[in-house]
Amino acid sequence: MLGALALAGLIAFGIYATVVGPSPRVEAVVYFTPTATDAQKDAVRAACPTAGEAVQEPPDHNTAQSSRVYPLRYNITFASPADKAAVYRCVHAQSNVIGISEFTQGQ
Repeated sequence: MLGALALAGLIAFGIYATVVGPSPRVEAVVYFTPTATDAQKDAVRAACPTAGEAVQEPPDHNTAQSSRVYPLRYNITFASPADKAAVYRCVHAQSNVIGISEFTQGQ
């Protein structure tokens, strides 16, 4: 009986977390060529600002390898398809950019 109550509680919590919980954060990460300089990466950041709800994230101020390799990210959790398309179009038009990928929190 106690096991059944615990299972029912876990199921109820799972449903609550799925329906009422916050949506997972989605980021678009820009990939640069290996030869891109910091100045070139900064130029892409300046050329492609926030577009609607596709919000450019501030640069990290740490020395982590991932911060140096992927210095340009956008929070696209609430971005419309038009907002994402505007950012993607701008980023792909810049030199030294390989591409842009989306990542959902928890993946």
